Amino acid sequence: MRIEVSAVGADGLVSFRCRAGTGAGVWKAEEPPEVGLRYSVEVDVDGEVGPRPAGAAAVRLDGTSVVLAGRWRVTEDGATYLEVAGSLVSVEVADGDTTVDGELVQVVAGRAAVRLFPFFT
Repeated sequence: MRIEVSAVGADGLVSFRCRAGTGAGVWKAEEPPEVGLRYSVEVDVDGEVGPRPAGAAAVRLDGTSVVLAGRWRVTEDGATYLEVAGSLVSVEVADGDTTVDGELVQVVAGRAAVRLFPFFT
């Protein structure tokens, strides 16, 4: 996902903008991010989530949580992802979930559960 850092807070918490909206997460790199710069990041949600039906792809803040909405993807080996505006977000589904590949869903996670891993191309 391509993001622009809008704020850097305590404990590596970063606020960002992307083409799907605004979000936040923990920066997972030795080099700290700089406000105003754009980065390509892999986004993972730490912990199990329970997808709920949603409309369009989006990223938004809701109090202390981040709401990620998009198309649910399940690989042949059972890995689960959320495709948000063309970017895959790695998520682990809660036991018993029956969401199927291709459904439009949203997941809600605490800001500290969203992890941002920058990579350089």
